[in-house]
Amino acid sequence: MNKLSSITALASLCLASLGAQAQTVYGELGYAAMSARLNVPLLGISAKASPSMGRAVIGVSPFAGLTFEGLAAGHLADDRFRSSGSEILNGRAKINQILGLYVGGRFGLGPVELYGRIGQARSELQFKGLGSTHDSDVSYGGGLRLIPGKHLTFSADYMNYYNKGGARLEGYTLSVGYRF
Repeated sequence: MNKLSSITALASLCLASLGAQAQTVYGELGYAAMSARLNVPLLGISAKASPSMGRAVIGVSPFAGLTFEGLAAGHLADDRFRSSGSEILNGRAKINQILGLYVGGRFGLGPVELYGRIGQARSELQFKGLGSTHDSDVSYGGGLRLIPGKHLTFSADYMNYYNKGGARLEGYTLSVGYRF
């Protein structure tokens, strides 16, 4: 019986080490050019602003193709609302923060990788002069990652973070990353 438990323990250790070798942990830091829209047809309000934010992503890929990611983003610059015909919109749009959890997929084509993610994001938006919102919504996006070496990556992606109650937040991000 002792021999069987030794063999089982050794086999478990070998399988665990194979899993650890296949696992990829990575992080990215990026600049996001955002689009914040506010549309309230009942009041005749339709406005758009282009704030920006910094974004960090940490992820793990337990095996080829599947990813689990955490995302945190925060304010870099707010922007004035632009509107067609409404003078009551002297406000500004500011992204206080976005926190999200995602599951995704990736498909490698040599030094290029296509990826997508879907999850839940909690966004805190401030429409200065018009109010604010902090709510969760389904979030999704995808992009392209260049992998010039073993560890360094460069990414470009589109993400939709929030789309509820006449408010919409989406944007494009350029990131630099590192694979551990």
